[in-house]
Amino acid sequence: MSNQTERDTLGELLFREFDAYVTALTEHGEDWAHAWPSVTWPPHTHLAVLQGRFAVAREAAAAIGVKLSDSEVTEEQRVRQKYRELFPGGHPTLIG
Repeated sequence: MSNQTERDTLGELLFREFDAYVTALTEHGEDWAHAWPSVTWPPHTHLAVLQGRFAVAREAAAAIGVKLSDSEVTEEQRVRQKYRELFPGGHPTLIG
């Protein structure tokens, strides 16, 4: 049985790997929101490696109860991108 810390850690790992994949898709000229769940890349390419790393992270997270649908993954990525646009310097801090 996993604890909340393990689930949080694997959830963050999942989205760190997904963010790297999304960044590469965007740099490749793809519409990441449509390409990521359906496109298969040729073996031994950078995009195939990133796709595989995300798949492994997703399976590891699912093994301890962090199971997200494709639409949930896409929406969470959009939220994270919006957050980075609002706070490009990182997490805001309280002054004082």
